[in-house]
Amino acid sequence: MKQEFYLLMKKTVVEKLSFFIAGAILLLASCTSPEKLRKEMVYFNEGLDTAKLNQYMLVEPIIQKGDLLQITISSRSSSSNQLFSQNYSSGSLPSSGGGAPQSPVMSGHLVDIATGEIKLPLLGVIQADGMTKLQLEKEIIRRASDYLKEDPIVNIRYMNFSVTFLGAVQSPGRKTFESERINFLQALGEVGGIAQGGSLKNILLQREQNGKRIWQYIDLTKGDFLNSPNYYLRQNDVIYVSPTKRQLQSADQSFARTAQIFSLGLSIINLLVILITQL
Repeated sequence: MKQEFYLLMKKTVVEKLSFFIAGAILLLASCTSPEKLRKEMVYFNEGLDTAKLNQYMLVEPIIQKGDLLQITISSRSSSSNQLFSQNYSSGSLPSSGGGAPQSPVMSGHLVDIATGEIKLPLLGVIQADGMTKLQLEKEIIRRASDYLKEDPIVNIRYMNFSVTFLGAVQSPGRKTFESERINFLQALGEVGGIAQGGSLKNILLQREQNGKRIWQYIDLTKGDFLNSPNYYLRQNDVIYVSPTKRQLQSADQSFARTAQIFSLGLSIINLLVILITQL
């Protein structure tokens, strides 16, 4: 009887050891090599060609429906400037209590969301959707020349150039920029960069282009992205940073791991109880 007990205990110990060994093997198998981690977590670690970067040409953004533009028109003649000053320059908020005027109010001109037209005082309606700022400036100069003795000076800037970041970034949300010449890395820096567990290789870009919504994937581990048309962002771009597969698996298996640890603890307790009662 005593020999059978020892055989049973020996079998139980072997089974437990086998369980621990199998768990250790699975744990080691799930570990990722340092080289693979480097390729997944280091920016532009493959295909970076600095010679090609010097040849990149900046593409000027296209005016789209829903854009809000600040337009200023002036000339060297002060009397001519008065004609456009009320509609094409910044005004000031009235002061409170007769003090100094408050900060200026920027006048904006909306590109109609349905027609793509912009309605300008004195100058009429212009089909702005699809134009660059330079093209719109030339058209405004042509029309304003009928009212000004000297060549008008036109300046246009976006007032609502914004990009939305979602997913695994430090500070998701919509960010508005003063300049429309913002590249992907600058915008990413404004939201604090990619959060822990976020993927550099699986970033989704949504963009409105020529009246269509397009979707493209971005891989920030590839150096050729710096030559991509997507490197410079456009107004109303939406960027979604996906979590890594490892992060998803970790979240999905957290409950299962807790259950396994709990079950293992019960097994050890049962083993100790058997050993104590048989002594």
